[in-house]
Amino acid sequence: MRVLFSSVAGYGHVFPLLPLAQAFRDRGDDVALATAATFAPLVEAAGLQLLPAGLTEAELNARYAPDRVVMMTLPIPERRAFAYAHRFGRIDAPARIGELREQAIAFRPDVIVHESADLAAPVVAAQLGLWSVQHSFGRMVSWSAIEAAAIEVAPMWDRAGVELEPYAGLFRGPFVDISPRSLDSDRPPDGTTVLPRRPVDARVSDHSGERPLIYATLGTVVTSTRMLDVLLAGLADLDADVLLTTGWQNDPAELRAIPANATVERFVPQNEVLPRCSLIATHAGSGSMLGALAHGVPLLAVPYSADQFDNAAAATAAGAARVVMPDELSESTIREAARALLDDPSYSDAAHHIAAEIAAMPDAAHVAQQIEEACLSTT
Repeated sequence: MRVLFSSVAGYGHVFPLLPLAQAFRDRGDDVALATAATFAPLVEAAGLQLLPAGLTEAELNARYAPDRVVMMTLPIPERRAFAYAHRFGRIDAPARIGELREQAIAFRPDVIVHESADLAAPVVAAQLGLWSVQHSFGRMVSWSAIEAAAIEVAPMWDRAGVELEPYAGLFRGPFVDISPRSLDSDRPPDGTTVLPRRPVDARVSDHSGERPLIYATLGTVVTSTRMLDVLLAGLADLDADVLLTTGWQNDPAELRAIPANATVERFVPQNEVLPRCSLIATHAGSGSMLGALAHGVPLLAVPYSADQFDNAAAATAAGAARVVMPDELSESTIREAARALLDDPSYSDAAHHIAAEIAAMPDAAHVAQQIEEACLSTT
């Protein structure tokens, strides 16, 4: 098969596609990934071919900046639908569809696999008469966000000369779901073929009797060190070691103070530190949340944007997290939440339950085979 993967510019969008892309490659299929050229080092390090298409993350952030100001004035429950529709539907998709179409024509794929924020890929697939598969980057995008995005992308479908498909074309083929059912979310339309896929391979360790290690991270890209300072100060007095990452773009020397129990790095691979952790203090981005829970690590969630509020709420409902909302953020609330998470074994028990659920999900190689079989059945 020839399989074209497609993603908007963003680590949290590109990373989840890599295991399935590598699984196709390992089978001997021809595989390429279309995304911003700035991701070439990451994609090539994964052993994959990059086809440049679309805005860089910096360009997208700049164009979205005025909308972000508006989004921050909205009630928190309304922010994700607004952000998803405007960032990915109104701005990103029209800016990348031309390059993506050109790359698809040249690559001649049998199928396009795109992550859930890529709203240009379904249009290109429809134009070229190709089959498309949506691949989640976490919990399924909410229906309110999808409905808002469908309005924004309608003119793009019209310009492309194809009829707007239901749900912005996101469910015109199977849906690869990397989120365990315990993290309850909206579900695809009836009749959709859902292909569960284990988000990460992980091992769960027993840390009983050990001094706890708390991993504090706000993701790969951190735009402000203020929250990092609050996290460090809130975790300073605990009987635990702390490892905090600032993100590549931030200098640890810019932090207000580094407590005696803390070590600070720009970046540490998540899969290297999570097996040693008793707790993660995180923004609750999809990658951080799923990675932590796959290792049986409960979350101290400090959401501030996008799907993070929904993720934090889902992990809390599953019994594996406590949330500190933006208007509650302080050293004392961080300290109180961390102590509760470390002292009450129910949080760890819930995280271990979800870890077992994730471990039982099919791996990427199995899903690649399912996609091939489904694709062949439609031709």
